[in-house]
Amino acid sequence: MKEKLYLTILSLLSLILFIGMVAIEKQFQARAPEIYLEKPFVPANLIVNTDREYGPLLGVWQAFAQGGEEPGQQMLKPTIDLMKKTKPQYVRLDHIFDDDYYNVVIGRNNDGSLNLDWSRLDKTIDDILLMGAKPFLSLSYMPGMIAGSKINVPNWNDWQDLVRQTVKHYSDNMADVYYEVWNEPSLPMFGDWKMYGAKDYRQLYYYAVLGASQANSNYNYKIGGPAIPELDPVWIRLLFDYCLTNNLRLDFISWHRYSFDPAVFIDDVYQINILIDDPQYQSFVSIEKIITEWGPNSYKDSVYSSPVAAAHMLAVTRKLLDKVGWVFTFEIKDGPGQGSSGWGLLTHESVGIKEKPRFFLYDWLADFDGQRLEVLGEGSQITGLAVKKDRTVKAVLTNYSPYTPYEESFQFTFANLAGGKYRLLIQELFDQVKEQEIEAQDSLVLNLTMPAYSVVRLELTKISGLENQNSDSALGDIYFDAHKDRF
Repeated sequence: MKEKLYLTILSLLSLILFIGMVAIEKQFQARAPEIYLEKPFVPANLIVNTDREYGPLLGVWQAFAQGGEEPGQQMLKPTIDLMKKTKPQYVRLDHIFDDDYYNVVIGRNNDGSLNLDWSRLDKTIDDILLMGAKPFLSLSYMPGMIAGSKINVPNWNDWQDLVRQTVKHYSDNMADVYYEVWNEPSLPMFGDWKMYGAKDYRQLYYYAVLGASQANSNYNYKIGGPAIPELDPVWIRLLFDYCLTNNLRLDFISWHRYSFDPAVFIDDVYQINILIDDPQYQSFVSIEKIITEWGPNSYKDSVYSSPVAAAHMLAVTRKLLDKVGWVFTFEIKDGPGQGSSGWGLLTHESVGIKEKPRFFLYDWLADFDGQRLEVLGEGSQITGLAVKKDRTVKAVLTNYSPYTPYEESFQFTFANLAGGKYRLLIQELFDQVKEQEIEAQDSLVLNLTMPAYSVVRLELTKISGLENQNSDSALGDIYFDAHKDRF
């Protein structure tokens, strides 16, 4: 009898073990790594329709960020003259409240309110204004007077008062300042804030908005967040819910993105658009979307001193046109002692300020204004944009792919031209300008070859009418050297 019982128990255990193994196998099957299929290569055959305009080109790239590379008010001063060339519209600062940066909070008044000294921070704000830009202030991090550390939960009344005085000080005489609540709150080094519990970012946001609203109801400014290190739709959804429930102002949503793949940047925007398509979030349908830090790599990397970073910049910006309000390039200047691996557009003055490849591209784009033109035939690697102003059409192109691009030859056409004589300028980044005069009737076709990670600009200016209307359309066969040794 006992033997039968043992056999029965053994059989049951074997059955349970078998069922468990099957379940485990299915679980592993369900979590098998995804298989990514490389997209088929699409060759470029670019056509710029010179008579198809889409309205003014908005320079979303004319925004720059500077991190806390060094304390003191001399951080941006050495960059002013160079940065003027890029025609920046906004410069973002974080670390504005840190005691070891600008030492804004210096004590308390007799009534217990915070006693603030703006003199050091004002000097950096003045440097931003001298560049021709306005400040975009990341409200971070905690001064010791109101919290146990830079990233601790503050005394909420003090935090509210600090933001109130900040908005009053800077928006009293300046319109259109942005105030962003914190910087990368979810990272442990910046506080490990959550959307729940004792360190709830929503509470941080609540008291910041409350303080800003108490400064002056007539101020023209914007406040938002959450400046998370990469887009997380859960954070955005919970922030939307919280603002709706508490009737809080939310003028923009912000996040950071570092990736070599331009498609990742556009996917972030799509995720937000899917979210605001939900009927309950219709009040946010027109909310401004801002990437307040971006680049190819979140770590300091020699890529930032290479042409790859410039090609990457143009490829990403091309995808984000008309989809975001601003994209803040990180960062303006390297910190001291970073060699060739800093994030900056410029090297630190301790080694002599020098422009890196990305800076030269921003210098080009500073004069890239006018009516945006239709561009057809972009490929897997070759992308670009074009504008028209008065008698000149400008285009800028890049050969970039996150999967190691290669040299590509293709046709580039200026279509729907008015017949006449034109001056054509072509320049590859770091090269001399190539110039020639050429006649065209309806179109001008160029045979171009672009090396990997190269950037090229073209300018076509009409200089006279076509004297012989029956002449053939001219073909400008212009080829670029590969310059492979530089890439």
